[in-house]
Amino acid sequence: MQESTSSHSPKVVEVSLKAMGGLFIYRAYPQPYMSPEKVKELFKEAHEEVLRIQRKYTEFEESVLTDINKRAVYEEVLVDEETWYLLMQARDFYKKSQGVFDITFAGYGKRWRQALKEGLSLSDEEKAKLRETVNFKNITLNKERQTVFFKEKTTQISFGGMGKGYAVDCAFNLLKEKGMVNFCVNGSGDMRVHATKDAPRPWRIGIRNPFAKDPQQSAGLIQVKNGGVSTSGSYIQLNQSDESGRDHHVLNFYEDDSEAPPVSVTIVGESSMESDVWATIGLAVDMPKAYQLMVENNLYGIIIDKEGKTLLSPRALQHFQ
Repeated sequence: MQESTSSHSPKVVEVSLKAMGGLFIYRAYPQPYMSPEKVKELFKEAHEEVLRIQRKYTEFEESVLTDINKRAVYEEVLVDEETWYLLMQARDFYKKSQGVFDITFAGYGKRWRQALKEGLSLSDEEKAKLRETVNFKNITLNKERQTVFFKEKTTQISFGGMGKGYAVDCAFNLLKEKGMVNFCVNGSGDMRVHATKDAPRPWRIGIRNPFAKDPQQSAGLIQVKNGGVSTSGSYIQLNQSDESGRDHHVLNFYEDDSEAPPVSVTIVGESSMESDVWATIGLAVDMPKAYQLMVENNLYGIIIDKEGKTLLSPRALQHFQ
């Protein structure tokens, strides 16, 4: 996904910085009371917030998250306000998605990444065994003590699927609090945009064509003034050693393997975390289920299937009409 405004115009201030395995791109149009130098300074300050979140919740080195995964299998672990907020959000998305979005997929995800690195594909038997470890109900969250405990020794959690969207929101909120307007934070495809009422036009955002080799080629454009936009695609982190073409980075919840899953799901939400999570959910189920969840949760969603057909949710259709 890419923002398709005149990003090469000298009037647009842009800064690109690395985080979370990709690039965070910050863009802003001329500010009423800020110089371009001040805007760049604030972009770097916002990015420090992204890096803080990365350090705090990474799975790949010592962090608050790895500490929870080590200790919560033996004892209740006291967590801070921010971590508690993310756990509550995760529980809410778990319920709204009817169990599809589940942060206890961490053990499965770790083994899948290992197989991908080795050029292998997990067997159906190993996948089935790993799936047994994925169950949010194995987490006990004590509101009074603000603690987390795992009922099963195999339980591990990850904020993948929501963490990057949350980081985008935190960077966005910092910039907004500093008085910035008409700006965009793009965290490797998870976006949050802002436009004032008198802005010349909304932000134009391209949806990547899932069938094109060129990642810059768009399947279409959407216009958003304020909110989060995310796309999940089966072309991302696809395991090329799997002949089915379905073994990608999102844990699948197809009731029947013959069902046709989406190849791309785009969500426009109030926040980047919301759009990030729902785009991930949409890619984890088959087409009918993805559409059903969008309708039930009144989501602005766009689904592309393996034949290239596009399905819009009722809320998205209202926007285009």
